[in-house]
Amino acid sequence: MANKKKTEKRKLLTPKEHEIMLKLWTLEESGSKQSKVRDILELFKADGSSMAYTTLATFIKILVAKKYASSTKNGVIIFIKSKISRQDYANLAMKYALADYFAGDKDKMIETIKAL
Repeated sequence: MANKKKTEKRKLLTPKEHEIMLKLWTLEESGSKQSKVRDILELFKADGSSMAYTTLATFIKILVAKKYASSTKNGVIIFIKSKISRQDYANLAMKYALADYFAGDKDKMIETIKAL
């Protein structure tokens, strides 16, 4: 029997985790190699929403546990970096959508997308 490599299936992000990752990807796409938690909080403020620092720090711990991000601490400052690109996450989400909503039928999925 061939030795099969175990593949880890990532769970999709919750809406709030997704919102945080979108802000992190935005920072990274603008050139930031790693972002401070405060940088992400500033993006929340800029779009008219808010989140407590401690709440965001908790979500970061969850994102690290789910292997979507990594974090490091320098003194009291927490830095975060994504471990998956926006495009790779989009691919993952599309695979879930294809399986969950279209029973693997790519043509039906494409029809639905075209109808948008």
